[in-house]
Amino acid sequence: MKREIITISENGEIHIPSAPIWMSACEIADLLGAFSGKVNAQIKAIFKEGLLMETEAMQTLHFEHGFTDLYGMEMITILSFRIATPKAKNLRRWIIGRLSEKKTNPILFVYYSKDVWYN
Repeated sequence: MKREIITISENGEIHIPSAPIWMSACEIADLLGAFSGKVNAQIKAIFKEGLLMETEAMQTLHFEHGFTDLYGMEMITILSFRIATPKAKNLRRWIIGRLSEKKTNPILFVYYSKDVWYN
């Protein structure tokens, strides 16, 4: 399985790859600048509250030294809103900014000639 992770540079620039994003709890903790125990506790709370289902938000992969649970973008997004760190705040602002971007409507040209419509 090909997977990528989200990174935040030293100057706060967020890089989200185009490949599927699956990150371990430790990688998410590093991304958000939080302790892995806090991330794990929040993940358990999210599942317990029914905000996400484990079957949809988590994949378990077998690596050389054991099994690792990986979480997708939806879990990472929810965690960024539940954890209060500067890096989590930065990611929240990026997410909100992307959601609130104004999309321009494409221009539609219609040409009519001899009873034929063209788009």
